[in-house]
Amino acid sequence: MANRSYLYTTNHLPESPEWQEVKDLHSISEWNYDIPLAFKLLLAGNPRAVKSSIWETPEKIAIAGDFQTGLATLNEYLDRLPPQAEALVTETKAFLSNASNERQYFILECGEIFDMEEGPLEAKNRALVEEINSINQDVRALAVPKAIIPDEPHRGFLDKLLGRKQEPPPYDPLEPFYGLGLGNWSNILYFQFGD
Repeated sequence: MANRSYLYTTNHLPESPEWQEVKDLHSISEWNYDIPLAFKLLLAGNPRAVKSSIWETPEKIAIAGDFQTGLATLNEYLDRLPPQAEALVTETKAFLSNASNERQYFILECGEIFDMEEGPLEAKNRALVEEINSINQDVRALAVPKAIIPDEPHRGFLDKLLGRKQEPPPYDPLEPFYGLGLGNWSNILYFQFGD
């Protein structure tokens, strides 16, 4: 089983009276073995620790952030990516701006990621909230991946003499940008809620 971070949207925060009536979590994305930068940027709108909707624990091991502020923060970062990332940027903006995905808050569930290493989960969550707050201080200072331009395959003397051409290795121009958490948007996650 992969350890994942899960991203949802909701109109009610955990522990609110409305939350007790219905857990209105709407699936947005999940990411294996990490908490990608895109998730952190989406939580940049007043991030706060909340109780988990997945794990039965009294500790606050999830994070909530304001939807509109988080979306604006991510878009500010996406606008700095090079033209080679345009397909992922367009897909991301279209998915997140779709009215069916919009709610009041983003909720990030990281219990599986925190559990990969020793230590108190709530302390790890507090550290992540602090990291998100520090990232939000200056989004323009965040590094942007550079596009990779593949080298031409090297043709040796015999290849040139015999007129053989080497096939270039498979190349995906989007590869440097997937690690940001882009290209994995879905309304169906491992943990689904009544939506």
